[in-house]
Amino acid sequence: MRDGSYGAGLITKFKQNDLPRIAISVDMLDTGIDVPEVVNLVFMKPVQSRIKLWQMIGRGTRNNATCKYHYRLPNGEKTEFKIIDFWENDFDKKEDAKVPIDVPVLVGVFNTRLKILGASLSERDSDVFKQTVFDLREQLKRIPRDSFPVKKVWPEIEEAWTDSFWNYVTSDKIEFLRLKVAPLLRFAANVDVAAETFTNKLERLKLQILAGKPSPETMKSIAEDVSLLPDFVHEDQRWQESIKLCLSQGLAEAGPKTLTKVINDLAFQMRNRRDRPSAFLSIDLPDFIATRGLISIGEGGEQIHVTEYKRRIENRIREIVENHPTMEAIRRGIEVTDLQLIALEKTLHEELSAPELRASPENLHKAYGIKVGSFLGFLKHVLALDTLPDYETVVQSAFEKHIAEHSYGGDQISFLRAVRSVFLSKRTLQAADLYEPPLTQFGRNAADRLFRPDEIEQLIALTDQLAA
Repeated sequence: MRDGSYGAGLITKFKQNDLPRIAISVDMLDTGIDVPEVVNLVFMKPVQSRIKLWQMIGRGTRNNATCKYHYRLPNGEKTEFKIIDFWENDFDKKEDAKVPIDVPVLVGVFNTRLKILGASLSERDSDVFKQTVFDLREQLKRIPRDSFPVKKVWPEIEEAWTDSFWNYVTSDKIEFLRLKVAPLLRFAANVDVAAETFTNKLERLKLQILAGKPSPETMKSIAEDVSLLPDFVHEDQRWQESIKLCLSQGLAEAGPKTLTKVINDLAFQMRNRRDRPSAFLSIDLPDFIATRGLISIGEGGEQIHVTEYKRRIENRIREIVENHPTMEAIRRGIEVTDLQLIALEKTLHEELSAPELRASPENLHKAYGIKVGSFLGFLKHVLALDTLPDYETVVQSAFEKHIAEHSYGGDQISFLRAVRSVFLSKRTLQAADLYEPPLTQFGRNAADRLFRPDEIEQLIALTDQLAA
């Protein structure tokens, strides 16, 4: 059937007819076809085999002397050909090592989620289990049930689309999904490869964190992807939290819910990645060797493993969260005041700084791989409370309210904001501090020159309220 409407017939028409000049195929034109006039090769899939890669490149290497239809060539002759590669294939591949099976990206995402589901079978009420079931069922909707390959096997797989199938997931069902259903995702249309590839990295990280072994390579790859996003993405406040997480040490300790938020925030932006990383972004990944060491606590310097340390810290936080009135107000959706947040910061400081915990910035960094400036900030990280401000934000807000309540001039406002910086570094302020460096940059006795005695008293009273 060399002249038919399908298969070889179409290939014959492509070789001999003037139109069409573009042929799209899946595996049919990779090898064994000779069209010397081909001047553009477009790679839309990863090619793991060095031999096959060079066979595919060979479709463009036929020289001008072998061409029959010179009028189809640029300027009437073939002097070069172009490769357009959408998958960053390794054209310098030296040898065929162990060749993995090509897995479409949607299938890869689905299979990774199945592994997460398997790892969380013993905790069916957990957020990670519920989220994974939801994500898998959403992916099932992308399988084209009207397509011939799916219709052919539908009687075998249709139960996976029913609620009863998901009411009680078992290992056998997971294996069924992996073998029978996952491969059908290769037929899904409108796949955003960049977005799904990024999604798969985040899902792999979820799985690694569940196993207690977050991979530095996975996190570095995620951070590099995010660092390549254009400025308009980095400057958009909607994505700031997820971007900062991906470029920080906190990524190693992120919960499944937080990583799902990163996927929702940033995956669709991956099509906008730049070719080269920004010179203005730094990636602060954790020191994994350090986080697996011992931590000193207690008056005698008792050393405990980081896992036990985190357990003790989180148990104490759980007690505080269950009993503190500020947390009760937050749970009830009541807007809390600055003073309530300061009270919570004081309680956290008193409880977590106790000798048996010694939650110093150094110990928290070693245990959690994050740098926090306050206990409110640490609580926000541990509980994933996006709306909880850190201590610095509370202090800044209180100072701005104080300024707004007075008719201060520019010099007075600048002085007060400098006072705020001094207060945050010391967590306390005495009247004498107003006459010491760095506030002396405003001139000798600037506080007396800029403020009345009662205004200075009000300022000291404010910092007394904020001290934690």
